[in-house]
Amino acid sequence: MQEVEIIGTFESEETARTVAKALNAFFQWLMEGDRDEDVPEFFEDFGVTTEDFVVDEDDIDWPEAPRARVRGPRIAVTAETNQTTDTLQELLEALGAFDVSQADEADEADD
Repeated sequence: MQEVEIIGTFESEETARTVAKALNAFFQWLMEGDRDEDVPEFFEDFGVTTEDFVVDEDDIDWPEAPRARVRGPRIAVTAETNQTTDTLQELLEALGAFDVSQADEADEADD
């Protein structure tokens, strides 16, 4: 299992805060939620159908829920995973991030 940090850049810090709040609620629901109930509408305010990003319980390899933190107009999503990196990147893009990368890739580009 590796810890990954995925960075998404949004148009403003306010947008990033709103997206991070929705992401954290979504991650908690994935870990603890009742999947027999309807999927809560975490992302509909962003024009994204939450149900499209629900990860099957068998595909979740997280020991703990990922965490979204705001850094100015950026969100850093940290997760221990071997299976869901691409899904997390796609989710940030769908929610409006105009630049998405893994932290180690961004560090290499700076070198």
